[in-house]
Amino acid sequence: MTPIARSSFHEELDAAETSLMAEGSVVKHQLARIVRALVERDVDEAESVIKDDDKVDDLYLATENRVISLLALQAPVASDLRLVSMIMHSNIHIERMGDLCVNIAKFVQARHPYPSDSPMVERLTDMGGRAAEMLDLAMSALAQRSAELAESLLEKDAALNRLNRGMLGDLKTYAGDEESFEWAVNLVLTARYLERFGDHCVDFAEQIAFLVTGVFREFRDASHPEGAP
Repeated sequence: MTPIARSSFHEELDAAETSLMAEGSVVKHQLARIVRALVERDVDEAESVIKDDDKVDDLYLATENRVISLLALQAPVASDLRLVSMIMHSNIHIERMGDLCVNIAKFVQARHPYPSDSPMVERLTDMGGRAAEMLDLAMSALAQRSAELAESLLEKDAALNRLNRGMLGDLKTYAGDEESFEWAVNLVLTARYLERFGDHCVDFAEQIAFLVTGVFREFRDASHPEGAP
């Protein structure tokens, strides 16, 4: 590859990474909005979040197209290829985080009669804040090329998982009330969306660690669930 072609290649690669970071910022904003809409039972805001998912999808496609073009027209060397691979895989995870925000928005739109001061809603608010922190931390790890910062998401995810499991205990308090139990079950499902959001953040962070170290490894052993010996 000539010096001019190499310069053009890196400009396109930088643009793909910038597009990925922009997508992450939009999703983080989407998450904050839908958690607020959940607490306030704001159906209009939920509808807005669903419509704005097009912005996430547009950035996803723009990033994907740049990566495909780089692979098709250029010949990345090993270090550049790691960045291309990281962007390609992380792009999918971030887009799916946006889809999870849409799933929560659809729950808000269903107008379930849950009380905003329910302990379950308070727990969901906490989970939403922690999930947003995880995405922000992953993007910082990418910007700083920090494997250590990326790996710190595992501890954050463990806290998010504990909050998610606590929803089942909250659910038991509504077991004797058929009407309340229905919306409570749906709040448990909403917590699951936030827990999955955190999982995608960890997957994103694993890709960042691979970019920095050149070695891919999962931060946790999927064959041994958390808490297992």
